[in-house]
Amino acid sequence: MSVHITPSNVNPQEPTASSAPAVAAPPWTRMAGVLLAAGAAAWAAGTVVVGDEIQKGIQTLDTVTGMLFVAGLFGFVALVLATRATGARWGRIIPAGLLVSLPGAFLLNTLSFGYATHDDFPLPLMILDACWPLSMLGMLVLGIAVAVTGRYRGALRWLPLLAGLWFPVTMVAQIFAGSSASVWASAAWLLATHAHIGVRLALRPIV
Repeated sequence: MSVHITPSNVNPQEPTASSAPAVAAPPWTRMAGVLLAAGAAAWAAGTVVVGDEIQKGIQTLDTVTGMLFVAGLFGFVALVLATRATGARWGRIIPAGLLVSLPGAFLLNTLSFGYATHDDFPLPLMILDACWPLSMLGMLVLGIAVAVTGRYRGALRWLPLLAGLWFPVTMVAQIFAGSSASVWASAAWLLATHAHIGVRLALRPIV
């Protein structure tokens, strides 16, 4: 699997959305992959260990491993922006926006220590709490943009879209099968998509 981005044009006489010059992956691609794989695996393990206890309030293990996951997402989104995987013009707004919301989600987790539940948050943290769902929605939009733009080839073109479906899949599992099933669905999806992307980037980066 390669992260090298090449233009794709069925008819050379007709410009397409992916006809911009190829952009080589930056030298920190492998590190971004390692961080994403480690962060996703850590949070998957953390959610399984914490289990239904997360329903009772803020759990330290879930909070810490969630921060690792966000850090991994930040590295991957930075890579998407650097390689113009969502497009060379307006499409770059998507990863740029995530590079703003993801630090907000990380900061929320950092500042949540000492609070028993989310209901105990003061107003500034309640506002900052919006960065989590906004970031997850942004990851879905990012995945759609990566798939449509088609600068990544093979599985890497579609894996970000599947990864972006993590939040709706987890919510559906919770609604129809309960919180325990949601925990396992979340962990499995994180490993199958986010960690999968990270491992691919770590093993075969193209600089």
